[in-house]
Amino acid sequence: MKRYGSIYIGTFEISMKIYEIARGGAARNIDTKKKNTAVFHDIYRNHELSPETVETIIETLSDMQETLKLYKVTAYRVYGSYSLDSAKNILFVIDQIRLRLGLTVELMSNSEQRFTTYQVFANLPRTHFDTLTKKSAIMLDVGGYSMQLTLFENGTITTTQHILLGAADIREYAKRLSAKADYREQIYEMLQKELEAFANMYLKDVSPEYLIILNDNASEAVEKYIGPMTDGAYRTADYVKGLGRLLKDNLYSIQTNISEDPGRDSFYLPILFLLNAISTILPSKYVCFPGLDVNDGIVYDMAVHDRMMKMTHSSEADVISAARFIARRYGSYEPHLNVLDALGTDIIDTMKKTSGLSDRDRLIYRVAAILHDCGKYVSLSNSGENSYRIIVSSEILGLTHKEREMAAYVALFNRKDVLPYEELANEFTIEEYVRIVKILAVLRVTNALDRSHKQKFKKVKMAIKDSRLVISIAAEDSISLEKSLFESKADFFERTFSIRPVIHEVQAK
Repeated sequence: MKRYGSIYIGTFEISMKIYEIARGGAARNIDTKKKNTAVFHDIYRNHELSPETVETIIETLSDMQETLKLYKVTAYRVYGSYSLDSAKNILFVIDQIRLRLGLTVELMSNSEQRFTTYQVFANLPRTHFDTLTKKSAIMLDVGGYSMQLTLFENGTITTTQHILLGAADIREYAKRLSAKADYREQIYEMLQKELEAFANMYLKDVSPEYLIILNDNASEAVEKYIGPMTDGAYRTADYVKGLGRLLKDNLYSIQTNISEDPGRDSFYLPILFLLNAISTILPSKYVCFPGLDVNDGIVYDMAVHDRMMKMTHSSEADVISAARFIARRYGSYEPHLNVLDALGTDIIDTMKKTSGLSDRDRLIYRVAAILHDCGKYVSLSNSGENSYRIIVSSEILGLTHKEREMAAYVALFNRKDVLPYEELANEFTIEEYVRIVKILAVLRVTNALDRSHKQKFKKVKMAIKDSRLVISIAAEDSISLEKSLFESKADFFERTFSIRPVIHEVQAK
């Protein structure tokens, strides 16, 4: 049995959860604390955190630190929302927290933040993830600053989209427009514009069975006002009807006693307004609330690292599914991508002991291989640059922002000279730069092996022999073109790994 804690500084509250976890996965939430802050208000109005807000953050963290000591929790982490990076003085705030409390605050990227919550949802048995996503579902991760929409079809992710509109935005817009009689309609129209763009692009042939909402504040509010879920979900018609009753009155004069702290109702109600609009614009048969947030994900991640809990869901499969969806959207030639995926992973697996490439590097390679040609949809002459922009701009749940950038540079350098490290030093460490070049070397070799895009190989085997990577190929057609272009790619590969790839053609049977 071990206790874990997580503290998360969000846009409108600081929250803490403490769990007691038994080896094997039995977990019990033994304490939860939340404190409202004016973080979003400060960023929204002044682009920096006021001295009063900073003092509130430090006092709250100090109280939570004492609670962790009371429970004798030594395994804990403190994270901040990616939105905090919008505050001009955030580095100095983090420095003050470190100096006064001895706490290190790490800012999450949006990709990391969303994946952390998704990961615990996908792996905990009680959430029934496989059942909910088996046919089709939309997962909505609602935050104060933004929301993430993820579409599932047949149990796999097809796309995930980040929309810069959250509950705190709704609250600020409602305050600003509340003098107008039609302010609710104006806010709804704004939401409709954002969500209908998602629906028009991704839901033309999909009728989601479930709308899955990840936000424990929303879960608490809906359950208290509408009542508990039946068989793990609400019927959408009943759910929307219940929210409609709640939201008929003025958004800020209504007294619902949703929370124990009346001051929190001003945050709950915008969340409910947002959920009501989403359920109307993106209709589904059922709505469910797993009752999870980023704190649960942080604790789960620590417990998995300590081998107290196990992962049951493959996040790599989600990443590859999302990458393939993007490739199809931009008209990439799938047979060629499949060959590059298979050949490259074979090379990395064969050289596992000598290449220095990790399982995460293998995943980055697969994403880069699948998406390296997507820029041709925009321009044949500048496909590398366009592939780079598409990959950087596409959310891929399961990859960090840095890993997505690495895959994007691999795609970029596939068609142009590699920039020296000095020109990328502000973006990557030396270790990350070396990993990019190694992944690129693999991609260039595999691309050369299928240069004709005709998949001529019947069978391919790989082995390391005498400082050479021997690629034995049984081809059904002439591979003269591939052989002629292979040598220059082999030179680059050899300079990178000190191992030379060679083609060994064998008789096809």
